[in-house]
Amino acid sequence: MIALRSAALCLLTIVAGLGHSKMAKAAPGNDGVADDAIFDSAAADTGGTSARGSGNKLMPIDGVTSSETTIRFGDKDRRVLYLRPVTQKPGLVPAILMLHYHHGTPERMANLTLVGRLVRDYGIWVILPEGVHRTWNSDPRRDRWQSDDSSFLASLIDQSVAAYPIDARSVYVAGFSVGAFMAERFACDHSERVAGAAWISATLLNTVRPVCAWSNPMPVISFNGTRDRRVKYKGGLGYASAPETAAFFAAGNGCGAAAGSALPNIADDKTSVSLDAWTSCSSAKPVRFYTIDGGGHTWPGNTYQGGLLGRTTHDIDATLLLWDFLSRYSR
Repeated sequence: MIALRSAALCLLTIVAGLGHSKMAKAAPGNDGVADDAIFDSAAADTGGTSARGSGNKLMPIDGVTSSETTIRFGDKDRRVLYLRPVTQKPGLVPAILMLHYHHGTPERMANLTLVGRLVRDYGIWVILPEGVHRTWNSDPRRDRWQSDDSSFLASLIDQSVAAYPIDARSVYVAGFSVGAFMAERFACDHSERVAGAAWISATLLNTVRPVCAWSNPMPVISFNGTRDRRVKYKGGLGYASAPETAAFFAAGNGCGAAAGSALPNIADDKTSVSLDAWTSCSSAKPVRFYTIDGGGHTWPGNTYQGGLLGRTTHDIDATLLLWDFLSRYSR
């Protein structure tokens, strides 16, 4: 563990010495520091079955099994990890497309979020693709020279629905950090493919806003920390604030005014949580926006606490909340 921490600190020291011009061009949440160097203690080396080709291990959860496949898209082979119940329910079941953070992997994303609990408890499938170079192209301006991840994800959903007992009307997309920006863009580009969307530690990119078709309104749930130093709560160069982002999608869903409320502060972790909920919407697709006061660039409910990415709240569990909310809706 000491060696891992030392390696991470060395990596951060090297990155800090890079020119600011390169870092300014990076997408929010991807400022040149590999998130996995920081999340190792929370998401990696957790024991379990070895993940072929990734150098990770998937945390075992009773009642859950996994498999992986390779999908050829364009000129690249894309690795995809599936989590599914050991005992399959009859008929078609819902699925969540879960997108990892910068330099993450499907296994580490599964471990970080403990999304296997949803497979165990509700019998759903989880689809965890790996981005090219372990990141995602969430900026439409980069499609000409980077991977067209939006089209890849649309193709992945179609292939998954064709090959497995997945209900095409109940596929949802969720992501964290760069994966959250990608989830947001995908929901804008392909609202006909997903029944709901969730993002943690992301806001609306200025380049996505004008091309966000949102032709099929869907429920949206999002989580942002007020002390997130990577994706600033009040917005930054190239991206909107967290409240503005939630309001944008609420407007797209034809919602009226939001109702705000403070959630019980049950954990002694120097954070508190409030909820803005848009429930009166002409589309009948509500929006929920959780603000974690004192929270950092972290996944609510995860074990990571008090490091370089800031505090994690334990007043809520983002994995359980997003599923409880999204699973009520289908296309």
